[in-house]
Amino acid sequence: MIGVVGTTTRTPGTSRLTGIEAYLAAHSTEMSADDENGADARVRPFITISRQAGAGGHRLAETLLEVFAGQDDAVLFGGWQVFDRRLCEIVAENPTHSQSMSSLLAEEYRTRTDEFLRQMLGSSIDQDMLMLHVFQVVSAVASIGKAIIVGRAGSEVTRDMEHGLALRLIAPEETRIERVMAYYDLDEKAARLEARRIDTSRARLLKSHFRVDIDDPTRYDAVWNTGRVSVDLIADSVVAALRHMVSSNRTESRP
Repeated sequence: MIGVVGTTTRTPGTSRLTGIEAYLAAHSTEMSADDENGADARVRPFITISRQAGAGGHRLAETLLEVFAGQDDAVLFGGWQVFDRRLCEIVAENPTHSQSMSSLLAEEYRTRTDEFLRQMLGSSIDQDMLMLHVFQVVSAVASIGKAIIVGRAGSEVTRDMEHGLALRLIAPEETRIERVMAYYDLDEKAARLEARRIDTSRARLLKSHFRVDIDDPTRYDAVWNTGRVSVDLIADSVVAALRHMVSSNRTESRP
């Protein structure tokens, strides 16, 4: 799967690595070193964050990076990166996909009827093919490890992969509406409509591709209510979970 991400191209006339290329280069070296060091080093964890609109998924992702940077175990907590819009940017580098990027960046999944009508009225690539490409990128960065994947059906795409931690963030509707109002600079009515539209689109994505209910708590390792629990506490719990994951792997690897 690494080759999927490796197809990223540089901007003509520059030699500077893009964010994704730098990530791949760093972790390619790290993975080679891991293989030489034996089983103890081969845990490459990743995190997926599913969230309701306004529940704080991106805030948690950024908080995790900050908390990870303060840990003394650089082998486990160094070099993490957040993948959300970046995943879509990778897909966007293929010119064929550019027309579909606006909806993809909003994580909007159109119904098959809408997609059919759009293709009848104008040129557009098939939404399913575009999402399958994104899913491949999700699988690739998860397999490399040290990736925090926000949305993009990450919990389902990586469900059978080892060393993943799938989180789901929820919050009371009124709390989420206030956050959406502030984030998008909307009035209450518009924010309520936007939150419902986003949640419906995300639920449709999982139902259409994976035949699962996004609100089913059994699809996740932990479900957090950010209306009652701070992202700092959640981040501390994630740190403990990752340490336990690595410790358990080392115990199982001993003869």
